[in-house]
Amino acid sequence: MTDLDRLELAGNRQLVIVERPGGLAAVPRVQDPDGGWRRAVPGDGVAEAMLDLLTAGSAEYGNFTVISWTQRSATGERPITVDQTNESVIVGDDAIVKWATHLDDGPHPAPRRITALRAAGFAGMPVPLGLVTWCSPRGEQTLVATIDEYLPGAVDGWTWAVELVTAAAQDAVARPPLIAAVAEVGRLVADMHTALAGTASVADAAQARAWRDAAFETLETAVALSTSVSGAMLRERRGEVEALLDGLGDLAGTSVLEGHGDLHVGQVLQTEERFVITDFDGNPVLSAAARMQPIPAAFDVAGMVQSLAHVAIVAHKYTDLDPHALADVSSLVRRTFLDAYRRSAPRYDPAPLRALRLQQILREISYAAQHLPRWMYVPDAALPALLDEGITA
Repeated sequence: MTDLDRLELAGNRQLVIVERPGGLAAVPRVQDPDGGWRRAVPGDGVAEAMLDLLTAGSAEYGNFTVISWTQRSATGERPITVDQTNESVIVGDDAIVKWATHLDDGPHPAPRRITALRAAGFAGMPVPLGLVTWCSPRGEQTLVATIDEYLPGAVDGWTWAVELVTAAAQDAVARPPLIAAVAEVGRLVADMHTALAGTASVADAAQARAWRDAAFETLETAVALSTSVSGAMLRERRGEVEALLDGLGDLAGTSVLEGHGDLHVGQVLQTEERFVITDFDGNPVLSAAARMQPIPAAFDVAGMVQSLAHVAIVAHKYTDLDPHALADVSSLVRRTFLDAYRRSAPRYDPAPLRALRLQQILREISYAAQHLPRWMYVPDAALPALLDEGITA
């Protein structure tokens, strides 16, 4: 492991950019009494020191740029123990500091998106307190730390949505709370896109071809990797799948914006008072350059709609539910989300929705085959459901 750069923090603490076999990482370090440096853990005060640095305001420190929107400081550190790509530390009951333990090989989309949302007054995300970026030797700014407000008791969508869908499939009297929650999320996503309207432009033919080509590459990967039910279905119905994906090449002239880029129900937290959208890092399966590209709003909508379909599959996995009742609830959930979104985002074009939902399933197939085989039951159920359904919702 080789040290490339460091941001000095108070109290003999640092944030260090290191190069290791898996790529670049931002690593918090603390100095021991004997003068040696070690990897910091929650409780060593590096996250506290980062929050303190924000109180000095926005500034540049060598190759590091600190963007600050806060004057708050806090004490006390504890880890977030759930499995995640990066490492997050809760500071007091005020902030979460996230270290980017896997740096992008190129520019990062989150600073631009978060800054645009904040400037537009978007309240449907945890309040951003600050960002830290690092300029690589190639001159590209990549994200090394984010600092947001801490939301005690927040529950992610793979918990709250599965619980609500399960209850609604068991008893019709539980449907109103589900409908209310999903409608609120639909309005929230529409509000996010409205807040990002200032970033809008129009896609050209090259962008449309790139979306089509990317979808076909995803199909090739899924076919090559999957030996499950979904893999066999892709090979059997390949012509149908290709015809659907081919339509993505016709999106020249479509409005595009700085969308979320990886929107699914797991990115929506439920608190006691509201829902919020998190994680504006873009889709992790894409290259850094691809994650920076503007997208049609339908990309985000498709990600959310398809994940709501996956919620029903997960609910069925863990609870004995009547298949017909569950199918009714699943359809109701997707229609409710789309109706709420459309009412608040009337310029939304639904034409590519089904193709984009299919592309998301293909990504799930590849992800399960490469990283999480136990997840394959989800795309195995989702693919035939999508290909056979008569509606685009």
